[in-house]
Amino acid sequence: MTDDHPDETGHGAPDSAPEPAATNSRQRGTTLRLILASVLSLAIVALFVHGLTAANDASGNERGEAAAEHVHDADGGEEGEEEGEEGEEEEEEEGGPTAPAEYLTQKFTSGHDVKPDQIKQARTQARALKHGGGNWGQVGPTNVGGRVTDLVVDPNHPNTFYVAVSGGGIWRSIDAGKTFTPAWPVDQTQTMGAIALGSDGTLWAGTGEANPSGGGLTFFGDGVYRSTDGGAHWKQWGLTDSGAIGKIVVDPANPKRVFVAAAGNLSGTAGQRGIYRLGPDGKSWRLVLKTPNNTTGGIDLALDPANGDRVYAALWDHKRNNGARVYGGVGSGLFRSDDGGDHWKRLENVIGTHPADTTGTGLKSDASLGRIGVAVAPNDPRRVYVVSGSPYGPDKGFYVSDDGGDTFKPGGRPGSSGGYQWWFGRMWVDPKNENHLFSADVSLRESKDGGATWSDSNGVHSDQHAMQWDPKVADRIYLGNDGGIYRSDDNGASGSWVHATYAPWNQSYHLAVAADDPNRLASGLQDNGSVRTWTNTAGASDLSQWNAYGGGDGHEVLIDPSDHDIYYECSQVGVCTRHEDSGGTSHSFRFGQRHSARITTDAPIVLDPSNPSVLYFGGNVLDRSTDRGATFTQISPPGDYLTGPVPPDEDDQGPFYANQYATITWIAPAKTDGNTIYLGTDTGRLWKTTDLGAHWTEFTGKGLPTRWVNSIVVDPADADHVYVAYSGYREGDTAANVWETTNGGGSWHNISGKLPNAPVEMLTYDQVSHQLYAATDYGVFYDKNDKKNWKRLGNGLPDTPVFDIKITGDHRTIYAATFGRSVWRIPVPNG
Repeated sequence: MTDDHPDETGHGAPDSAPEPAATNSRQRGTTLRLILASVLSLAIVALFVHGLTAANDASGNERGEAAAEHVHDADGGEEGEEEGEEGEEEEEEEGGPTAPAEYLTQKFTSGHDVKPDQIKQARTQARALKHGGGNWGQVGPTNVGGRVTDLVVDPNHPNTFYVAVSGGGIWRSIDAGKTFTPAWPVDQTQTMGAIALGSDGTLWAGTGEANPSGGGLTFFGDGVYRSTDGGAHWKQWGLTDSGAIGKIVVDPANPKRVFVAAAGNLSGTAGQRGIYRLGPDGKSWRLVLKTPNNTTGGIDLALDPANGDRVYAALWDHKRNNGARVYGGVGSGLFRSDDGGDHWKRLENVIGTHPADTTGTGLKSDASLGRIGVAVAPNDPRRVYVVSGSPYGPDKGFYVSDDGGDTFKPGGRPGSSGGYQWWFGRMWVDPKNENHLFSADVSLRESKDGGATWSDSNGVHSDQHAMQWDPKVADRIYLGNDGGIYRSDDNGASGSWVHATYAPWNQSYHLAVAADDPNRLASGLQDNGSVRTWTNTAGASDLSQWNAYGGGDGHEVLIDPSDHDIYYECSQVGVCTRHEDSGGTSHSFRFGQRHSARITTDAPIVLDPSNPSVLYFGGNVLDRSTDRGATFTQISPPGDYLTGPVPPDEDDQGPFYANQYATITWIAPAKTDGNTIYLGTDTGRLWKTTDLGAHWTEFTGKGLPTRWVNSIVVDPADADHVYVAYSGYREGDTAANVWETTNGGGSWHNISGKLPNAPVEMLTYDQVSHQLYAATDYGVFYDKNDKKNWKRLGNGLPDTPVFDIKITGDHRTIYAATFGRSVWRIPVPNG
């Protein structure tokens, strides 16, 4: 294959990893007790069958004709057209699967479909802004890790493998998974879905995570990339409108034969979906397995190691709107090609019924069929394993074939009946033993008898996504999950797993900095709880080493400005705790009863800036506590007064995410007036009270957007001077997501200037220097004296969303919490 792509993206040599400190990360392999999922109602089934059956009737079980061809040049051009359609010690929080971050999709889109062109426009706008300030430097944590979506072992270099990280790019280890260095440029999208390695040493990377929501709909990938120098340089290689990549496989006998499962996106706007094969020219892509509708995409692939012409592929029909999701449909199915992808046959001959299959439809086209995973035994390619899920979470079936997929028999039950099969759908078979296999689930599930019985392989973090045996080291396995990377040198035996010591990728929602100590930091991490830089007995020293103090998905974190030994953390849906350190011990106090019927995943809590004993909590009503969260009083009208009702089409019917929309998303008490509070909602409503909740005024007819309110900042010296930030994208070129009032809301002005036309996640105002900072999905920007002359802050910050920014109490340093590449810092710019 010639390496003549015109648009090469290069970056310097990977940064060197520091010597790892002694491992102090705790094992997070606690088995989660999952709530049994609700059975899919007949009404919901009927609804989706009605809309989709007609589009799929023609698909049939046999695809005897060659699939329609869609040739897409690696440089982005197209040739031809596609035919057809397109008080106790803190315990680990339960929840699940401690990962999906479903609410992010609602937040980023603010109820509107987001198109790839809007993402491209926003990225271009961000890059066009001038830089100001110095250089960003990574802080940490480096010892915690975060979600790994895929990995691949390099058989030609000992102890070497690559990992694809959700929101964190590609990383390389040369010491068997102890430490990692970046193998992906910081100025490219960091959202990764898949990685593969050809026998010629070519690396293939698919951008965009196919696990829903994978950080939200707006974190589109921009296609497939390839590297011929071990990740030092990458070139975009087509499929730029695929949204997300579920899997890439390379024929071990022919590295020029590459298959890609293009997953699309949940809104249906991504145009390239299905299974693609690299063309003979090595640059174009042919769509070899079409999808029956625009809600179906490719999700998994497997090759017969003894026959390169035999390919297995899984399609997945899944969609969502602003507040509801259905992760299954009649477009889902398992297929096999025996001629290298030219023709495909649907595999659905299941003899018997799996006990988890409440519909009895097995692998047939049905509204109850969700995500499918497929694996082939390397030492016996006739042995094929398949796992499937249902639309709302529970497993649907596990099947075993001994004739290459011509027939299947139900096996045991690798997953939980209340599980999250739409989050997993992966299996891996021991290359030396066809009866020894692992299945991805909340826990790592292992079978030694061909899937008849299953048990947990303990000692790893929850939520498994990637695995591979090292072909050069007997019994060595690498595992990727929501806690990063693990290695076993005992063939995956329970308790044999060792966690990486240096893996500097995390997805951070919020950040807190002590007012009197710029090194005392806390952060809430997706999948990895709440973490801090100090311990009960010692202050912060090495800022790369953080330790956990709260479980579940970490969200809001706070440090009392009057006493840094009092601090807070919340896990998903407002499960919040106050912690107090004293005399070398820590005491935890769960928040008292609050009064909301609906609470968003990332529930807002805020300390009163003039009295830190007072805090506020928002659900669909506003609660106030005067005793640091022990008790609460409702200070807003009941019901839907502040938020409005949940629209019927946004009322989630699943068992895990109901009652999380139409809620308060931000609360901003004024420092100079203890009775004045501003708040915003996910339904786009903005309110103010000047009498501590007795009366409320909504800002309507002021020209403000009606979109998700992300952040509100009240000038600490003037309660009438307020900034508000909105989420979502809008049509056209003009940004409109940062607004200001100087008269208490009497009038509002758009001060977005030339900011990217994209969500602004957080605002921070430095009253000392009169500088406003905006954290966005495309970097951090700042503006002085409200002149709308925004600049990009600093150089070197990876191209991943920034969810929070904080200024230290001495006004010297700014910290940024990224959703994929941990926490970074930079000196405060001079004007």
